Amino acid sequence: MLLKTIGGVLVIAATSVWGHAAAERVKNGYEQLLYLQKLLYLLRSEILYARAYLGEAFWQIGQKARSPYREWLIGLCSQMEKEQSGTFASMWEEGTKAGLKASGLPEGEILRLAAFGNQLGIADVEMQVKTLDLYLEELRISMEEMREEMRTKIRLCHCLGVMSGIFITVLLI
Repeated sequence: MLLKTIGGVLVIAATSVWGHAAAERVKNGYEQLLYLQKLLYLLRSEILYARAYLGEAFWQIGQKARSPYREWLIGLCSQMEKEQSGTFASMWEEGTKAGLKASGLPEGEILRLAAFGNQLGIADVEMQVKTLDLYLEELRISMEEMREEMRTKIRLCHCLGVMSGIFITVLLI
């Protein structure tokens, strides 16, 4: 009987930790969106006030950014300097999908950010800033929606972790 009790407590503890880890992934996705928003505001400032071209702006921001954003931005800068074959949009899309896969950003946001590059590199400074403003507004709306869902999802992850542990324990005993 003692072994069954200990086993049941361990199962419930393990599934509770799993639920907590799932809740942390949800929270991390939102925090990554906040950081991406910060980087894009820095990019906007570099373009608008420092009048930096995109490669230089990526380098400046990439030096201060944390991983994997640092590698993503510096990689974009080096690709632009090498003038590899292809357009800026294709470099941006490939670099974004490959470089930010492990960032913790939601998959839909990575795809939307990759598509954003089609509009970024083809205009003058004024249009680039307006394009960035439009994307930042879309990002803000996406973050508001995610924040509303986040509390519910976090609570649900915690409850499912504990309840699944209790369910498994009842099935095993």
